[in-house]
Amino acid sequence: MSPTGNGSKPAEKHDAPISEARFCAFDLETTGLSSFSRIVEVGAVRFTVGDEGEHFQTLVDPGCPIPGGAMSVHGITDEMVAGAPQAREVLEELVEFAAGCVLVAHNARYDVSVMSTELVRAGMELPPNDVICTIKASKRFLPQMPNYRLQTVAGVLRIDPGEWHRALSDAVAAKQIFEKAVTAEECWREHSLSYVLERCAASRLGANIETDERVPAELEEVRQAIGEAIDCEARMTFVYSGGKRGRWPTEVKPLSTFSVKGAHYLEAECKDGYTHSFRLDKIIRIISIETGE
Repeated sequence: MSPTGNGSKPAEKHDAPISEARFCAFDLETTGLSSFSRIVEVGAVRFTVGDEGEHFQTLVDPGCPIPGGAMSVHGITDEMVAGAPQAREVLEELVEFAAGCVLVAHNARYDVSVMSTELVRAGMELPPNDVICTIKASKRFLPQMPNYRLQTVAGVLRIDPGEWHRALSDAVAAKQIFEKAVTAEECWREHSLSYVLERCAASRLGANIETDERVPAELEEVRQAIGEAIDCEARMTFVYSGGKRGRWPTEVKPLSTFSVKGAHYLEAECKDGYTHSFRLDKIIRIISIETGE
């Protein structure tokens, strides 16, 4: 479902009553467990406490094969994401959908790290949304759970979104957990948004990564060559030393460069049709740049 426009709304004020504040619960299904994992599905619910909210959901073409381990968790296959929009397009829609809202996620640190890396990889600005983690909210307002995994907390609270490990259903579960947590105290309507943020806030988008566009002098020649290839929409062949194969020549179509945690990367389309990230410091030698003209 495509989001309805709300992108012009300002960020939520921290002194707003919790009953009037706007939230967006979201969940990402991915290709793995690291912050460099690619998104394969996004689900989100935009709401105020107590209302059903508006839904946003889409599969995402990650630009790479989905590993079997990840596929066994969420059930999303390469065939399912074939023809789906790519991450940048989906993130643009999600950022607009969640504009002015406080983001809500279960184990928010992971979803925030993946989303932040994808935003940086796509060359997009990091939005200023505050983030609330429903694990923290559950521990603060719903203590004595057996554990704080999403399905456990939802089970204790008799929340059943219909299926698990799919983005929209997990986002709906996070929304309902959050609502039950923040309304657990009788005087909850007297609380401001800042009251909840102080107790349940997670890292803001981009807070867990350090972006640095300054490329060291020893990598500048490689960066310039990649920039020329991007400008000319050319293919490039270089010797790469990453992975288990040792030094090996690879042919790619450069798409963009980005930097995370002081490391610098090339995002490129490979001959297999998938996109991959390559560290600039592991590009040993550029063999050729071919414009195809």
